[in-house]
Order: sequence, then C-alpha cells, then structure tokens
Amino acid sequence: MGLAKSRASIGAVLAYWLGNPILNPATMIFMGFVLGWQWVALRLGIGVLLVFGIVHLAERLLTEPTAPAPVVPSSQVLEEAPDPRPLLVRWGSAFYQLAAGLIPEYLLIVVVLGAARAWLFPAITPAIGHSLWLLIVLAAAGTLFVIPTAGEVPIVQTLMAFGLGAGGAGALLTTLPPVSLPSLVMVGRAVPARILVFVAGSVAALGVLSGLVALAFRF
Repeated sequence: MGLAKSRASIGAVLAYWLGNPILNPATMIFMGFVLGWQWVALRLGIGVLLVFGIVHLAERLLTEPTAPAPVVPSSQVLEEAPDPRPLLVRWGSAFYQLAAGLIPEYLLIVVVLGAARAWLFPAITPAIGHSLWLLIVLAAAGTLFVIPTAGEVPIVQTLMAFGLGAGGAGALLTTLPPVSLPSLVMVGRAVPARILVFVAGSVAALGVLSGLVALAFRF
C-alpha cells in the first residue's frame, strides 16, 4: 500500500507483494532441508513464473492507460512543506492509520476462514490423498487461506505424513504463500479488483500446474 501511495506502478506493487513470500530465500532453504530440494526447484520455477510472468500480464492487459500529466513550469511547482513532527511521531501516525483499518479486517476474515477450515481442507487419508480432485480443491483452498511466513512447510510435511500425495503438496506449496483472502481484501485498497481477481485465479491455476508437475516427476 505504501508503494501504491508513492505512485509506483501496478507491476512493481504486485511484484513486491507476491515475490516477498513465494521467493523468500530463508523459506526456500528451510523447505530444502525439511521436504527436499526438488520442491525448492519446483517452487522457484513457479514463483518466477508468477512474479515475472503473471505480474507482467496483469500490468499489460488489465491496467487502464492514463493520460500523461501536464507539464508544469518549475517556477509554478509548490513544494510540500516538511512535516515538523519528530520521526517517531510521524511513523506512529502512519502506523495507526494503517492499523486502524487493516487489523480489524484481517482478524475478522481470519476468524471466518478458521471456522471454515474443515471445509477448505478435508481430512487427509491415504485413500484420497492422491486424488486429482483433491489437488484442485487444495489449490483453491491454499489461495484463500492465510498462514505465517514459511508456515506452508510444516503444514505440507504433516499432511504428507497422513497420506497427502505429491500433487496436493505441490499445490499447497505454491498457493499458500503468495496470496490469501485477507491479503486480497487489504491490498484491494491499492490495487484494482479486476487485477486481484486475475492474480488470485492465476495463483490457483499455477497451484494445479505445480501439483501436476510434482506428480509427473514423482516427487
């Protein structure tokens, strides 16, 4: 949201927002030691495709063109007066303005998602853990659900111990980190809704692709 307020391009905002979690190097190293380095290679490939491919498409196809700003002579440009308040006071004011709107939204949506987690993530057993329909369900659920940074690694490790196959694991490792319903709602103040829908749909589709690749290479 700060990048958007600073008039950064939609592509820059999306690249920072999506790349931060899915290409996090510390998470990649953690994943390599816990799940295996083949998963790191898959995550890296899908992450690069998302951050550089999907973001480029979103900016190119869905961003409305804007008319160039009129040129104003430098003599007529009024410089904004600097804020005389101390740095910590200015920081606290900016933090409060963000927190007052975002934290209640975040908590409410997280509570709702937590109540619906039984439907978003069905009980995993060896009988259904390798089903193709489960891969699709988990790709959609992973796009909506919210987790802390690197939380997808122990989640997938635990579910695989209960019988989750490589397809579902690949889908979750791709969809859980980059977006969630709370982040989509909060970023919606800075990014047009049609772009967020495109990004969310693309993440879910890449989750399915990731699961299929994991199945094809027998991870």
